[in-house]
Amino acid sequence: MTETADIVIIGGGVMGVSIAHHLALAGVGSVRVLEKSFVGAGSSGRSGAIIRQHYSTRLLVEMARQGVVTFRDFQSHTAAESGWDNAGCLFVVAGRDREAASGNVELMRSAGADASLRSGGSLSEVAPGATFEDDEVGAWESEAGYVDPALVLHGYAASARRSGAQIDERVEVSEVEIVQGRIRSVLTGRRRIETRNVVLCAGPWAGKLAARAGIDLPLTVVRPQVAFHRRPGDFNDPHPVIGDLVNGYYCRPDSGGRTLVGALDIADDEVIQDPDHYYQSASGQFCDWTREQIAKRYPAMSRSFGRGGYSGLYTLTPDSHPILGESPGVRGLYLAVGFSGHGFKLSPAVGRGIAELITTGAYQTLDLTPLRATRFADGEPIAAAYQYGLLS
Repeated sequence: MTETADIVIIGGGVMGVSIAHHLALAGVGSVRVLEKSFVGAGSSGRSGAIIRQHYSTRLLVEMARQGVVTFRDFQSHTAAESGWDNAGCLFVVAGRDREAASGNVELMRSAGADASLRSGGSLSEVAPGATFEDDEVGAWESEAGYVDPALVLHGYAASARRSGAQIDERVEVSEVEIVQGRIRSVLTGRRRIETRNVVLCAGPWAGKLAARAGIDLPLTVVRPQVAFHRRPGDFNDPHPVIGDLVNGYYCRPDSGGRTLVGALDIADDEVIQDPDHYYQSASGQFCDWTREQIAKRYPAMSRSFGRGGYSGLYTLTPDSHPILGESPGVRGLYLAVGFSGHGFKLSPAVGRGIAELITTGAYQTLDLTPLRATRFADGEPIAAAYQYGLLS
């Protein structure tokens, strides 16, 4: 069976539904999202969905700021709730990283964010119950927080459908057909969809699908873990989102008095060859490690109650920044891949940017060209201020 569409989006994660939402609102014609399982079944549904603006480059700060502005008023954009929780975010660093933290604070402030560098007693003001060493400083952003991934995914998908997009679940793409350097069609098990525009945003499946079309993307898939700990009854709630570079973890509050905790260092995480088959739980060893690390910052957490954990997947690039834009050598193939564990907050900016690129031929709101696929061959990877690529 042969069908047609003006634009086919491969992948129903947060990028896919955000791009569909923005394209459908632009009235570009027929927009189809093809999702091999169900919306959010991959990395997006397992995201911690922390929304912060602390980055080392102006472009990423501006992209993340679009995330903050969008998610805290998601209702006006999609007629849906995002589960926004304005917990604030504190990055804690040792004295050796003070300059990097200070530079990132200035980047945030120049982009319009409310950010400040704190030390001494002012750290305890934003993180009651935490302990700090004399040489430690913190980059504080009051506007940060987190969202509910399920609500955001549903909100974007419902908005896209209302505006005319079609989202097909349980439809797996087997091949992207390219003829003479141009997109011709997308093949699934049941149909051939002729189109001149394809957006590849298939998360951990993107690399193999691109390879079948002869496109080599520098993507590696790893399995990070997160753990949940129920805070003790006398814990001084709430606590902010924490990025603790000294002790190597990040955390955020979660429902039911729990705290979600993950590791900042993902260098030794298991590399996954088949994203359809991986161990989806967190190990007992990892859960113990997260309790030990967070208790170094919050001593009361040594009395927390373990509530297990889970594993998701990150799709990494060599510089821990996404690959965005039209694929080199293939007209009509657009890439939104390799978000390296911090993509959820960028989804509003990516959705808008890719929609602008497809509909007008150029980025309008933010110039995302530095994130092009050819930056590695051009010798222009994105540099980060910290040792952990997850922070970028």
